[in-house]
Amino acid sequence: MNEILTRKHIKEVMKYGISKEMAKEIVETAYETGKGKSIEKYIDYAIGLVYGLKVRSNAR
Repeated sequence: MNEILTRKHIKEVMKYGISKEMAKEIVETAYETGKGKSIEKYIDYAIGLVYGLKVRSNAR
């Protein structure tokens, strides 16, 4: 995965008060699960599942 893209997603996840290590794990898992496509959807799902937060209103 592109390192710059990874950092971007990690910073987005950290804005919700999630630690850097956990954010990195969420982003890496989302990339592996989604096989590089629709990463945002998998990130949103993981945050909602683990933390109970609804991150984006347009997430499916």
